[in-house]
Amino acid sequence: MEDKLIAITIGLLFGGMFLYVMTRELYGMLKAHFSPSAKGNRFLRQGKLEAAIASYSQLIEEQPDNVEAYLYRSSACIQLNLLEQALDDCNTITELAPQNHYAFLNRGAIYGIMDEDEKFIEEMTRCLEFKPDLQDALRNRAYAYSRTGKFETALTDFSRLIELAPDKSSYYSERGNCFLSLQKYSEAIQDYTQALQWIKNSWELHSWRGYCFTKIGKEQQANADYKRALELNPFDTAIKQNPEDITSYQQRGNLYFDAGQYQKALNDFSKFEETSELTAEILVCRGYCYLNSGEISLAKAEFQKARSMNAYGDAINKNPLNSSNFLERGFLNFYLEDYQQAIKDYTHAWKLGEQSAELLPFRGAAYIKLHEYTKSKQDYETAIQNHPDSAHAYNGLAWLLATCPDESVRDGSRSLELAKRNCDLMTTPEWNDLGTLAAAHAATGSFDEAVRLAKESLALAPKHEKANCQTRLEHYERSEPYLDLDP
Repeated sequence: MEDKLIAITIGLLFGGMFLYVMTRELYGMLKAHFSPSAKGNRFLRQGKLEAAIASYSQLIEEQPDNVEAYLYRSSACIQLNLLEQALDDCNTITELAPQNHYAFLNRGAIYGIMDEDEKFIEEMTRCLEFKPDLQDALRNRAYAYSRTGKFETALTDFSRLIELAPDKSSYYSERGNCFLSLQKYSEAIQDYTQALQWIKNSWELHSWRGYCFTKIGKEQQANADYKRALELNPFDTAIKQNPEDITSYQQRGNLYFDAGQYQKALNDFSKFEETSELTAEILVCRGYCYLNSGEISLAKAEFQKARSMNAYGDAINKNPLNSSNFLERGFLNFYLEDYQQAIKDYTHAWKLGEQSAELLPFRGAAYIKLHEYTKSKQDYETAIQNHPDSAHAYNGLAWLLATCPDESVRDGSRSLELAKRNCDLMTTPEWNDLGTLAAAHAATGSFDEAVRLAKESLALAPKHEKANCQTRLEHYERSEPYLDLDP
């Protein structure tokens, strides 16, 4: 009996000790749960930012060297746009812990909100000195480099991000945008294609890639991408939800235009007359819709209004090194038949490094209008060298070599070769492609084939071109080559 009593007493003693230990651990857990640090973290997760700041401030009063408290408080302050207080906290952290990379990350975010890009980049760079492969810092710096026009430097950061996360689609699309800005269209296409492996239904990626295909003269691929972008567009839904959403009309109008649906594009662009002021940009867009629909007089009227509003002038003044604005103004002047000014704009764009496959063929066409045939031929030849898949260049040079009034420029056999190549590059040759091929056959004496093709061209031609097509057909029916005596 005595032995049993001793055993029970020892059990109770150990049991009491066990209960005591559990109670102390529970007390510690409860204390930690309700500590200023824990409360601050909990409030931060819940989005109760003012409460989080109060908790961290209490902790800082108790522990003025607590780096994490300053860091979390700065994060909460950034979200509440209390930027000066957040900046003070980050400065304190760098004094207490000079190698704490998060302090530089947060301080960079503050400068980013303040639109101080150079300081933003500097802070991201300092962060990366301590954490060289921190994706947040690399991504932030890459975006800042892009935003400030430092695209080559941005490419380096995006390329490193792709090495670190090769399955991250956004890194490919953003690097593609850098290549696009640098007019490295083939490289941009590769990155957009890679991104599309993960984001198959991105209208933006298809639109951007289509634009790049256009710029290197690959019209078939461009048309396929533009069509897909239109199918995926989010603007139909946005307009249904808000019929006054003028921005969505403009975006959808651009997609309709790219997809060759000019009347639908015109309908969307015309919404500006009902709900907003017509800008030079919208007038140019409407002009191109009319132009591609064969409404030449209406197109010229829109272009003239746009030029009277100094279309592209403000953009050129703001960024005189952007070649694309000079290129676009060159197109505007070309269609207004101001060929001298168009050539000046094209030439300036070329000197600034413009890489578009359209530039030299359009300048070549302008030279033809001014009877400067040798310069025109050189532009077309260079365009074909630079962009071997550019249908514009093949068609333009083929027409020049077949119909030039200057006999020393004409070359019927080469014209025929070029015209065939042009048609091969087209999904479906259009009336002017067939017309050029007819002229090339006539230049080589193949009048039966020239007549056949000229009839096809006449049948497909828009109303304003039918008279010229008929004139050329009559030449071929008389077994005469056609010379473009009044370009």
